[in-house]
Amino acid sequence: MQELLFGPLLLTWGPKIIDYVRQYPWRIFAAVLVFVLLMDLMFRKRSRGSGDGGDFSGLDFGGDGDCGGD
Repeated sequence: MQELLFGPLLLTWGPKIIDYVRQYPWRIFAAVLVFVLLMDLMFRKRSRGSGDGGDFSGLDFGGDGDCGGD
């Protein structure tokens, strides 16, 4: 039944992939995290349109904004 649903490719590579995930869970986590962050960066730039800097308007760094020392 599984061969009909997934084909022989999944049956031959599936156990190898599962073994790799069990051996190196932090590598898989890091790869997924990097992929998600890159996708977020790509789609955020696309939806924002043009602009030459990051949008930090949502962050509050405190102060009155004059960047002066006094």
